Amino acid sequence: MMINRVCQVVSVLVFVIAMVIVKTSTYLEQQHNIENDIAQAERRIALDLPRLDLSNAFLKHSGNSAAIKGYLTRLNKALNSDAVTVEGIGDTMIEAAYLSNEPLIIRQLATSDDSIGITFSIKHSLWQLGDLVNAFILAVFALAFGYWAGSIKRSKVCAIKALKQVDETLTPEPFKLVVDLNTKTLGNTHNTSLEVSLANKPLCFYLALIEFCSEQPDTILNQNKHVPDELIDIANKYFYRLIELGHTIRKRPNFSNSLEKTLSEIRAALDEVLVEYPELKEVYYPPKAHGEGSRSRLHSYGLSHISSESIEVIGK
Repeated sequence: MMINRVCQVVSVLVFVIAMVIVKTSTYLEQQHNIENDIAQAERRIALDLPRLDLSNAFLKHSGNSAAIKGYLTRLNKALNSDAVTVEGIGDTMIEAAYLSNEPLIIRQLATSDDSIGITFSIKHSLWQLGDLVNAFILAVFALAFGYWAGSIKRSKVCAIKALKQVDETLTPEPFKLVVDLNTKTLGNTHNTSLEVSLANKPLCFYLALIEFCSEQPDTILNQNKHVPDELIDIANKYFYRLIELGHTIRKRPNFSNSLEKTLSEIRAALDEVLVEYPELKEVYYPPKAHGEGSRSRLHSYGLSHISSESIEVIGK
């Protein structure tokens, strides 16, 4: 719809601009022809002037107006101009000049002892048959140009859409860690065939750790202190979900015990999932304690860079 409107606007603009140019050119050509006809008439009158019986106030001669009117008729036939008519010489005018609505101009023709005024009527034609032909040709050209411009616009739009589709195809899907409770496995969105199994306790604890740290990223989780009750409650929630899925009928584990062993199992599974993405360990990997005093209160195994958008849980 928008492209069709563009075609219409372009066609109208092209037609208007072209018509203005053509009419301006036609007007200038018409003015040039008028000046040529006037000059031709003046030259003819200048040659015939000695034989014309014009009135002369100084000599008190009335002249022969009938002969001059006949001369003007013959002169206009010889001039054969659609735009210029000689209406009078001196004070002698043909009868039609008094009834004409055409604009009149007077040019002075210098003689040896005086100057004689020559009256011309000028007919300006706003529209001529040739203008209608030109308008038709320009309309066809404008429509063709508008259609061409529209096709170019459509081609560009299609090209942009195609490039966008290519970009979307080439742009990889954002990396997410995938946890499937149905199979108790870890994977990622970049390799859907990868499945790393994880036991019930570390699986539930890791999901709880992600959920807890997503909501409280600044909380310090130290291995020398008790695991927060809120984190344990979340882990229990996931364990009960495993029971619902039929993975276990055992009593829920104590998520506060053997914390180092639980974290080690989580890290081992993540090593396989993130083998091609070591830079993402900072996001998903529970930090290890390093060096002397690593068990101090300064160390935290919390996931400070994790968010809910970083993980996809199936069967939750």
